[in-house]
Amino acid sequence: MSQQQGPVIIPRVPQIFSGIDSNKKCYEPMVVSIGPYYHGKLDGFKEMEKSKQSMVRGFVKQSGKQIEEVYETVVDVAEEARSCYVEDGSVILNDMTEFTRMMFLDGCFVIQFMHCLLRDHQNLKMSSHFAALVARDMLLLENQLPFVVLRPLMNLRFEGEYGMELIKDFIKHIRSMPRHRDSCRKTISKFFRKTILRGVLKTPKGLANGEYDDANHLLELFHMHFVDKKAPADSSKTTSLYRYHPAKELTTVGIHFKPSKTSHFTDVQFKRTWLAGRLQIPPLTIDDSTRSILLNLVAYEACLGDNDKLWVTSYICFMDSLIDHPEDVRVLRSEGILLVTLGSEEEVAKLFNEVAKYLVPNPRAFDKVKKDIESHFRSTIKRWVAEHLDTYFSSPWSFITLVAASLTIALTAMQSYFTLFPLNNNGNCGKY
Repeated sequence: MSQQQGPVIIPRVPQIFSGIDSNKKCYEPMVVSIGPYYHGKLDGFKEMEKSKQSMVRGFVKQSGKQIEEVYETVVDVAEEARSCYVEDGSVILNDMTEFTRMMFLDGCFVIQFMHCLLRDHQNLKMSSHFAALVARDMLLLENQLPFVVLRPLMNLRFEGEYGMELIKDFIKHIRSMPRHRDSCRKTISKFFRKTILRGVLKTPKGLANGEYDDANHLLELFHMHFVDKKAPADSSKTTSLYRYHPAKELTTVGIHFKPSKTSHFTDVQFKRTWLAGRLQIPPLTIDDSTRSILLNLVAYEACLGDNDKLWVTSYICFMDSLIDHPEDVRVLRSEGILLVTLGSEEEVAKLFNEVAKYLVPNPRAFDKVKKDIESHFRSTIKRWVAEHLDTYFSSPWSFITLVAASLTIALTAMQSYFTLFPLNNNGNCGKY
C-alpha cells in the first residue's frame, strides 16, 4: 500500500504551534532522534547513537536471526516508509540506502528499548532519568516511525501477540491512571474480585488488538488509547455561549468533582442531583513530560483536519476553563482529578493557562456538560442551599454550633411560653 498519493502519515508540526517560542522545545527531541526529521541534525544525539547501535545488536542477537535477514525485512518496506514523511528543504529522502539504514537502526532500537524498559531492565543500560527522556522523545509527532516498519520487525523478533502487548504496556507505562481513593466498601469489593473470582471476571484492557491495527505510528496509538472513538460530540448543530467558572467558584454553588472511571479525555460528565451537582472528569498525572505530551497530541489532532476529532484539544481548553488560580488546582487535586508529581499548584495553573492559550476547541465538545453547569449555576434555589450548606456544614464545629444555637433558641422559646402560660394543677396551661 503506497502513501504517495494519500495524506502524509507522519506530518511536521504546524507552524502555528511550532512558531510559539515557549512551546518550541516541546516538539523537539532531547536525547534521541527517530526518523528523518532530526536525523544527524543535533550534536547532542551523537552519544545516543552509540547506545542505539548497542540496542540494535541486542535486538538482532535475541531475535536469533542473522543481521542480513533483519535488514532485508526493512528493505522490503523502505519505499512505503519513505512515503510516510514530508520531504522539504530541510529533509531530503532521495538516498534510499541511507534512509533504509536509518529505518533499520531506529526500528530495532524502538522495539528493543521498550522490551528492556518493561521486560529486561538489566539490559537497558541507562539511568531511569535518561530512559524517561527517551520515552518522552518517542511520543513526539516529528519523531515517529511508521508501523509499516515496526510491525514486521516485531513479528520477526517475537512470537504471537507479544509485540502488540509490549506496545500496549509501554503506553500504560507512559501515562498510567492516577489511583482513586477508594471507599472501604470499594476496597473490599476489589479484593473479593481479585481473590475469589479471579479468572472469572475480566476487567477492561483498553483497546483490543484489532483496533491497534488501525494506527500508523506510536503517537497515534497513544491518542487512540485515551480518546474513545465511539464518543460523539454533542449532536446539536448550534452552540451557545457560556460563562466559564473556575473550580473553586463551582464548589460554592454545590458542584462537586469526581474522577471519571476511565482515563478517556472524552469521558467528561455532569450528574444532576436534587440540590447539588457532580462533575466527573478523567484524571491526569502532571509531571515534567505532561506539557510535551499534551502539545504533541494537540499538534497531531490539528493535522487530522477534522473538528470532531479535537478531543484532547477540547479537554485541555475545558480544564483551562476550570483553572484560573492555584486555588482551583488545589480543589481538583484534592478530589483526585489532578495527580501532581512535579511542580507547585502555581506551576500547574500556569501550565494549563499557557498550553491552552492558542488553542481552539471543537465548540460542540462537552456542549451538554457546559449547558448543565450553567443551568445549575443560575439556579437560585441550588445556590442558596449550597451557600447555607457550606456555611453550616463545612466542618463538624460549624454543625455543632448550628445545633447548639437551634437548641438555645428552642429552649428560650419554651421558657417564654411557659412563663406566659404557666401550668395549672391539672397539668393544663392556665388562662392568662
